[in-house]
Amino acid sequence: MIEHSYEYFLAIAEEKSISKAAARLYISQPSLTKYLKKLEENVGATLFSRESHPLKLTPAGELYMEYVKDVIRITKKFEQDILYISSSISGKVTIGITLWRSSILMPLIFPDFMKKYPNVSIELKEGSQQYLLSLLEQGKADFCMMQLPNTQSSVTFEHLAYEHILFAVNKNNPILEGINHDLDDEVPTLTQEEFLLFKKEPFVLMKEENQLRQLTQNLLNKYEIVSSPVLETSNVVTALNLVSSGVGVTFVPEAILKYKERPGSLSFFRVDDPPLAWELGIAHKTRSIISRQAQLLAEAIRTVYISGKIVNQIQY
Repeated sequence: MIEHSYEYFLAIAEEKSISKAAARLYISQPSLTKYLKKLEENVGATLFSRESHPLKLTPAGELYMEYVKDVIRITKKFEQDILYISSSISGKVTIGITLWRSSILMPLIFPDFMKKYPNVSIELKEGSQQYLLSLLEQGKADFCMMQLPNTQSSVTFEHLAYEHILFAVNKNNPILEGINHDLDDEVPTLTQEEFLLFKKEPFVLMKEENQLRQLTQNLLNKYEIVSSPVLETSNVVTALNLVSSGVGVTFVPEAILKYKERPGSLSFFRVDDPPLAWELGIAHKTRSIISRQAQLLAEAIRTVYISGKIVNQIQY
């Protein structure tokens, strides 16, 4: 029932016009009209509403579109599996990831991955969580490294790890003189009373659309800390550098401790009970078929997180 030549159907659906689709396909309009008539006869249902301008898919057309998309996905997976069986693994993997997390993660996995799979190329698309979601929606990334919760029904998240959100303070901040903590503990925990000592400090925060900002803002609201950000940024490293230069305090994900360029003039603390954290996941478009090379890269990322090389394993 589903034609192997589905390009004509897709062109009509995307252009919403037989004449525009014909021009795009470099064929005559009568030929495309004849094709559509024959297709609908084979399917046994009308696929486009002729009364609608521009053309609109009928319920049967919507169903046929889903079948066509499934054929495309299955065909692509079959071709990739055949390639895997008949030769060494090759191809390209496109991963979406935030800029600062990429700078920490990729040096840990890229060298070994390329030794094992020299014929696989990796394309990085770096940006905000909103940008990463758009990549998945548009099918421009095999998968993305993201934070939960998942608010997009079209995106599937697979749990990777829980990551603490740390409170960063300049070591010269005089408030620290009144706080006792174990010097052997790289990241001690502040009590509620200790954390509230910083309530009048200027806060350097992520911009409002950033998920880290939403999480930390909830914490500030919980402790009734009312403070207009001294500066808002989209870059975690920028926030760190500002605090290092003596401008306020900030919140950063735990993985930043592995950042080689991290300023040495900072102290980091866990806050809240249980400690403030978020869940990391590998996200891909729902119902998408993940290529073999993308699966291998995702597995390499999982291995690094399971080993604790980036974040300590915590359970919730």
